[in-house]
Amino acid sequence: MKITVIGAGNSGLAMAGQLAIAGHDVILWNRTEKHIEKIMQTKVINMEGIIEGEAIIRDATSDLNLALAEPEIVVITPPAFSHKELAIRFRECLQSEPLIILSPGRTCGAIEFRHYYNQGNNPNRPLIAEAQTVIHTCRKLSEDLVHLYAIKNAVYLSGLGIVSNEDIYDKLPPDLKQNFQPADSMIQTSIGNVGMILHCAPLLLNSGRTEDQYSDYLYYHQGITPRIAEYLEAMDRERMQVALALDYEVESTSDWLSRSYQSPGKNLYEKIQNTHAYSEILAPPTLKHRYVFEDIPYGLVPLEALGHMFDIDMSYTSLIIDLGSKLMHENFRENGRNLRQIDFVDFFQRLVRKDDVDEIF
Repeated sequence: MKITVIGAGNSGLAMAGQLAIAGHDVILWNRTEKHIEKIMQTKVINMEGIIEGEAIIRDATSDLNLALAEPEIVVITPPAFSHKELAIRFRECLQSEPLIILSPGRTCGAIEFRHYYNQGNNPNRPLIAEAQTVIHTCRKLSEDLVHLYAIKNAVYLSGLGIVSNEDIYDKLPPDLKQNFQPADSMIQTSIGNVGMILHCAPLLLNSGRTEDQYSDYLYYHQGITPRIAEYLEAMDRERMQVALALDYEVESTSDWLSRSYQSPGKNLYEKIQNTHAYSEILAPPTLKHRYVFEDIPYGLVPLEALGHMFDIDMSYTSLIIDLGSKLMHENFRENGRNLRQIDFVDFFQRLVRKDDVDEIF
């Protein structure tokens, strides 16, 4: 298949490499050309870890018109703060109607992407879907080298309810079908976003350790202590209450670890400790990282806003938004997906009732 991968970060390189090794016709696009200069010259992504070898792609480019000329599938991998800008650029460049997958959408990503895409005059109406999380556990080691620790199983995939999620899933090539499964609802991918539980609080609560330039630590196995894991479980309960208010039950982060990694344990702390894919992952060396600048404004902020609309006590979630905002001198509530531009509640309630959601865009 002709597949365009947007973004040459950790998951972008892993996705492009996996697809190329599987025999697909892959174009890798990145906004900043200097980050892909070597791949532009060699057309090679080097893979190590659970997939080894040279992945030969068709092209690497910073020209979005070229990247969007004729793909059957587009996989968008950059952090969620790029989704609005990409939607605006796509409406100027898209020349066909591919399946577009936000990998991941974070909280309400596909809804936001479609909202801004449809504000233009592009007659093409692509299918837009979002993944609950990235399928790859990986780290980019250099411009053209990525280490792949694990590939998750059964990551939920959902569209906007315009066609069935089974129909969207059927558009995937077999080598991606093994990693995804159709979600029952977009609530399962958006409110089911576990990244906002696992990423923000541990990094902020280890801020002194993170900024110590003379040492590093294992993010999951050392950074998430029993006490921090208990806090994450409290945040997780708030997230699950929001889903219930929308008449849907999402799995806990603990259950997600069991499903995605087959991790054993009696609680979240034990399951994280028993997740082999996490055993070598180091913490970011800075707080200026997507764990804060993506997962708070594009995960926790819309979650908190939805919770407050239903009068749910979101105090554990709110504390982490406040802490991140104060530490980083940012107004994450003002600048994030704060639900002021789009009526997410109306969308989700229509989705649950199986009403026509197309008309709200």
